Amino acid sequence: MKEAFIKSNFWIGLLAFSVAFPIFIVGSSWLLPGSELWSHFAQTLLPELITSTLILLIGVGIGVSVLGTVLAYLVVMVDFPGRKWLEWALFLPFGIPAYVLAFVYLGVFDYSGYAQVWLREYLGIPGFDIRSGHWAIILTFILVFYPYVYMMARASFKRQKVQMIEAGKMLGAKPIRVFWKISVPLARPAIAAGLLVTLMETLADFGVVSLFNYSTFTTAIYSAWGDFRSIEVAAQLASLLVLVSFFLIYFERKARGKAKYYSSDVSHLKAYNAKGIAGWTIFFFVFSVFMLSFAMPLLQILIWTSEVFSVEWSKRYINYFSSSGILTFLATVLTVAVATILALPSRRKSNSKTLQILIRFSTLGYALPGSVMAVGLLYGVQNISLISIHFGGSSINHILFGSVALLLFAYVSRFLAIAFNSSSASSEQIKPVYEHSARLLGASRWRLIKEVYFPMMLPGILAGGLLVAVDVMKELPATYLLRPFGWDTLAIRVFELSSEGLYERAAIPALMMVIFGAVIMLLFNKLDQEKF
Repeated sequence: MKEAFIKSNFWIGLLAFSVAFPIFIVGSSWLLPGSELWSHFAQTLLPELITSTLILLIGVGIGVSVLGTVLAYLVVMVDFPGRKWLEWALFLPFGIPAYVLAFVYLGVFDYSGYAQVWLREYLGIPGFDIRSGHWAIILTFILVFYPYVYMMARASFKRQKVQMIEAGKMLGAKPIRVFWKISVPLARPAIAAGLLVTLMETLADFGVVSLFNYSTFTTAIYSAWGDFRSIEVAAQLASLLVLVSFFLIYFERKARGKAKYYSSDVSHLKAYNAKGIAGWTIFFFVFSVFMLSFAMPLLQILIWTSEVFSVEWSKRYINYFSSSGILTFLATVLTVAVATILALPSRRKSNSKTLQILIRFSTLGYALPGSVMAVGLLYGVQNISLISIHFGGSSINHILFGSVALLLFAYVSRFLAIAFNSSSASSEQIKPVYEHSARLLGASRWRLIKEVYFPMMLPGILAGGLLVAVDVMKELPATYLLRPFGWDTLAIRVFELSSEGLYERAAIPALMMVIFGAVIMLLFNKLDQEKF
């Protein structure tokens, strides 16, 4: 039995190490001697990159924390008109890729957009440059990423101890005081977790910052790789993002401490009843956020689609959709399979500390941009080829570069954390007595997994799979760098058209992506409702 566990742990460790391979490779780029190109980047671009990235992170972080927390509190703690349907409708912006929302707002509010044309011609208001400054890009990120904080904070508010809330009411505290003094401190770990994911997504973004011509580390990575053809400098720049990500994760863990997310008396929580003007004011606020983040962009995409459908639509969109669907399906299945294997409850006690650290390290990929994953894999394959040639072998670049296998590997490494956290949360609810009973009855390990673990972990596995599917469908940087020839996806098509200012034509693939994302989020919301 002991030998079996050792052998099993070896293969699990190898699997975890393989998933974390791009992270190790990116870090190893500093072992190479410095180059003139890196000196040029460090002296001329690095200060600007650091400043612009920090401004973006601070602005987006404050915005999503406030908006996501307030929205979550209102839909959980306050009974207002339209509350039931707005509670699930606020999930829908999660299904819109950030770069889709960006090109919609650019198409509407850019200098040549009809909003500014109307302001100039009918109101005499001079035009403005939406691309100048930081406010427009920060607002775009806030509207598309607030669901991360909203999702986490909403779950925390639903699980808060009713005695503490009722005690505040009995002492005469008004709803706003209960919110600041009781609800928010209790939900702080969940808010911090949602904020962490948001900051990681902001760091990882390439589409929005490119459309707004905003310089960040991600655009510099693409410049180093695409313009200067230096994979070493790209990897070194990516490693700085890894360092930033590690600091963010560390601070989030410190903020969370030993806080718990659950409580057994959530079902007795009674919402405040907001009547009259107060209730309708809250409704219009929440509804405005929904309109700006989902309904209005969707309506604009539908208008543009109707205008250019007869001209733009062709059979090639079937290829875009099939490429996106195949990659999404394969990546989701692979990611969920790896996550389930790593999260099996019977491994927790048998795992060594080294293996546990390695498993957690393999889930850090979500903290890294898709560009980092792509650069790490390209750099790793190139080094392996050089080693192979040095020892008399042949290069493997022509086999792996531009292959579906390399792209799927990047997806798994990037999005494993989503599926693992969801599966692990389900596995931790399985009591050890189930395993002990099955062992006493002579059940094999495979039968234990098939008939006990898997059915009990299934809700978490499905929820994680749905979130992975949405993220894979939206992923742009890794797909842009690693996609095989002829495997253009809907995301690639949207980015190529919108980057050229062809917003009307980009509406057709964008609409297909929004519909797909909305359906996935509705399924996720259904699973989420069944938990409460």
